[in-house]
Amino acid sequence: MSDETKNESSFCSFVSNLFKHKQPETVRETIEDLIEEADGDQEFSEHEQLLLNNILCLRDKKCGNAMIPRADIIGFPKDGNIVDLAELMVTKGHSRIPIYGESLDDIVGIVHVIDLMKCMLNGKKDTKVSEIITNNVKFVSPSMRVLDLLRQMQLQKVHMAMVVDEYGGIDGLVTIEDLLEEIVGDIEDEYDFDENHIIAIQDNGEIIADAKAELDEIKEQTGLDLTTALNDEEKEDIDTLGGLVFQIAQRIPSRGEIIDGNDGLKFRILEVDPRRIKKVLIMQPKELPTVSVSE
Repeated sequence: MSDETKNESSFCSFVSNLFKHKQPETVRETIEDLIEEADGDQEFSEHEQLLLNNILCLRDKKCGNAMIPRADIIGFPKDGNIVDLAELMVTKGHSRIPIYGESLDDIVGIVHVIDLMKCMLNGKKDTKVSEIITNNVKFVSPSMRVLDLLRQMQLQKVHMAMVVDEYGGIDGLVTIEDLLEEIVGDIEDEYDFDENHIIAIQDNGEIIADAKAELDEIKEQTGLDLTTALNDEEKEDIDTLGGLVFQIAQRIPSRGEIIDGNDGLKFRILEVDPRRIKKVLIMQPKELPTVSVSE
């Protein structure tokens, strides 16, 4: 067993024992103390601190805070044909698509890529989507707790749920992956489309960068080394700009918030969602020379 596997096993055992033997209020206080102190034998990596923070916040988190908003839902009409649906799935990289009738508020089922491929391999390319949909659609309130929904979806073997408002309209969509990401962070597979990490130097020397941009990548493109104040262990654990800002703040900051870094650096949060930092403005102290792109 590798050291990394042992560490992960030890951390999981610690969290399991923490929830097994203590009351919720005591668990919250214990986690807060561990994150605040984070020294000696209880020093956790950046990833473990993120897990602890997420666990701490998850108890009262609602589905409305974890859902994909209505504007971002990719749906397909039930009267469409399976070839067009296959093209949509390939383009968007989704294995499941909600199917609607007259509008998105009229969700009638879900199509999984396996059912779609079975139909196409049988030569039935003119088949209407309505003939292969499954009716196993779950509708939930945005006020439902994330943990309760996760448990229900596990028991019912449901991977997608539609979040409805008080009038029965579709407010958003939640997948079991979305719920798990509330705990462990982003889950990406080989079919998630790569995003270019934008690193742009402004005329005044400030730098706008995606939070997923690696620290080495920022140094290579701008000449700014953000790892100078990190110790050897932190350099091994922290790879990205978002990870660095999270390490400094010990939480997910709010949009527009300014986080003070080392050596006079400041980080303004430009884009963020409940789960992660997305874009950051790096402000350098005036007395330092502004960086420029290497030739």
